[in-house]
Amino acid sequence: MANVEVFARKASGLTREAGMLDTTYFAIMNNAVPVSIWFVLGAYSWLPGANLSLACLITLLFVCFGFSMVWGMLGGSMPRSGGSYVYNSRIIHPIIGLGVSFCNGGFVMIAWIWVLAPWVGEAGLPIMAGCLGIDPASVEWATSGIGLYLVSTVVNLSAFFVALAGMRIFFTVQKVFVTWSLLGTIIAGVIITVTSHESFVALWNNYAAEMGSLDFNAVIQGASAEMGGIPETWNWSSTLGILLPVTWVAIYGYIIAFIGGEVKSPRKNIFRANILNVVVCIFFLMWLGLAYKKLLGWEGLHAFSWLQEEGLEGYAFPFDVTYIGVASMIVGFNKILGFIMAGAFIVADWLWIAFSYIAFSRAAFAWGMDGLGPKWFTDISPKYNQPAKLLVTVLILSQIALTQYAWNPEVLGSISVEVLQLISVFGFTAISLMIFPYVKKSKHIWDASPYKDWKFAGIPLATISGFVALAYVLILVYSYYIQEAFAFMHTYWTAIYIIVWGAAIIWYFVFKQIRMSEGIDITLAFKEIPPE
Repeated sequence: MANVEVFARKASGLTREAGMLDTTYFAIMNNAVPVSIWFVLGAYSWLPGANLSLACLITLLFVCFGFSMVWGMLGGSMPRSGGSYVYNSRIIHPIIGLGVSFCNGGFVMIAWIWVLAPWVGEAGLPIMAGCLGIDPASVEWATSGIGLYLVSTVVNLSAFFVALAGMRIFFTVQKVFVTWSLLGTIIAGVIITVTSHESFVALWNNYAAEMGSLDFNAVIQGASAEMGGIPETWNWSSTLGILLPVTWVAIYGYIIAFIGGEVKSPRKNIFRANILNVVVCIFFLMWLGLAYKKLLGWEGLHAFSWLQEEGLEGYAFPFDVTYIGVASMIVGFNKILGFIMAGAFIVADWLWIAFSYIAFSRAAFAWGMDGLGPKWFTDISPKYNQPAKLLVTVLILSQIALTQYAWNPEVLGSISVEVLQLISVFGFTAISLMIFPYVKKSKHIWDASPYKDWKFAGIPLATISGFVALAYVLILVYSYYIQEAFAFMHTYWTAIYIIVWGAAIIWYFVFKQIRMSEGIDITLAFKEIPPE
């Protein structure tokens, strides 16, 4: 080939608009505190005997000294939008970078819209109805079939238009919604914390007598019978299992990596936001989790989790039993407080959908910058300062996925999507940081890193943190595969993991060959980080 060269690099066209608060809120947003707490407290129904306090402490340590350091150091060293793709392609190999990003930025972001947009109809609207004193049966139409599809579509379309409007608009919406989500959690936490167990039982039993429903002891007895008994104390198996839902409220601050090229003072803000996010979110989970356990007691915690997830014959209260519904009942279904608490759940869930648009588009944009995708992947709309064509692509793919989900809801599909991320994103990226100081081809990047002199006992802190993060990935994946509650998902989701990775490898070689036929050697692009 007479003229083999890398294509001319161009500036991304993305602008640095995220300050420290925007960046931290962006991380907290993707942990969706009120939704994650609901998810964790429901886990006792399928993981009886879990020790939430211990799981929170384990997660806090492993995430602060592992994942947060991984994403903080790599993000500060290579502050470019696209995240894990940029890091892994420069440190390990471009095929790994693309494979990781294809799974996470591509497949998983569509999968999250598939799982999470319907939660507004399946859980959010019934919670809101109960908190406002409206019988949840009145919104039952929105929980399945065409009704669920319509609600999911409204959620999806609104998220699309906000993402299309640009990051300045998104950050404004984010400030309002994240503040709302934390305020709603605080209100529920305070209500539950100041209410004694005895007062709650008396209140519950009074309502039960009025409505002909199960009293507190009957709920425990009924749930215990259906669960096959409530453990007398905690056990390690369930505690390891609950690490997976607990990580929902801690690990997803990694998403800052997707907008690394849009963060002001990235070397400081990306690192600090990753640490601050974990501390704030774990604090909320531990506080509310311990308060809820005090309110209900050990047996009541399991019974109400079962009631939340599975229901019980004879239960006739006009609200879904969640920590939000319980807090609303305690204050007599005050409509203002109820709206704030239930609304916190809905807006937190909605932000996940908007983020999926941003993540997918930034990942595919980064592939395009290196020639691993159609050239239109790098088109930035001058009107919106966004990769509008990629956002439309997400809308089309996600609507197809939602059509499938509305008539075939996936039980616990969320956990399996998380495990795919752990294997494909967190695991490989932990390895990248671990070997970052020693890889020759990326040595010039490491030498320019603000963290190159951070050492412990002479070992680069990057290597230690990468090892800690990788160890936690292995623990979490192990806990997934040993839990009977997840066994029905193992076979086909493992097949999905393999298929998605296979598709990523094929994608890499196809576009590498296309570029070679154009006289472009894309491997030269991976010797440097992308331009601003």
